[in-house]
Amino acid sequence: MMKKAFAVSALAAALTFASLGPVAAREKEAAVGAQIEGRATVESVDMATRHVLLRNADGALQTITVGPEVRNLAQVKAGDKVLVRLRLGVVAQIAPPNDNAPPVAAADAAGRAPAGDRPAGLVGEALRVRVTIDGYDRRTRVVRYTLPNGQKHQTVLHTKTMQDFAAGLKAGDKVDVTFIRSLAVAVEPSAQS
Repeated sequence: MMKKAFAVSALAAALTFASLGPVAAREKEAAVGAQIEGRATVESVDMATRHVLLRNADGALQTITVGPEVRNLAQVKAGDKVLVRLRLGVVAQIAPPNDNAPPVAAADAAGRAPAGDRPAGLVGEALRVRVTIDGYDRRTRVVRYTLPNGQKHQTVLHTKTMQDFAAGLKAGDKVDVTFIRSLAVAVEPSAQS
């Protein structure tokens, strides 16, 4: 149950990320994210082989094979638009005091369109790691931390949101860092449909 709740909240956070940069910045939490989007037009669908011929925005043609797990392929017609969105995010939160959560947690989630609707789907994953802060250098923007297994690491923080968050940390603080990735695919009808 906890894994499912973690997946839902992590994926909900991932779906809010629209562009590289700050999403949220509070004293105890910071989040950054990016979205990559691609579009293609359906040229043809071969139901026997489940091959779909797509034309990318630059005019290049590409054939993809659609597996049996994709419902409703018969709904897809030439001229339909395929939209693919990849969302990536990182959320850093000061861990609650006396929290007994495991030092590492992972969750996956997936969904697809109901039978009869146009094909669509979402897959996502989240990985949370609790780190111990060893220090932060504002000048170099380098945060030093220890992983749950004792390994020491350092990372340059590139966004002002994460730099501001790290500036409020002190050695010994426990921080939950969650990495989130989701991929959504949807088929939109052509203007003639």
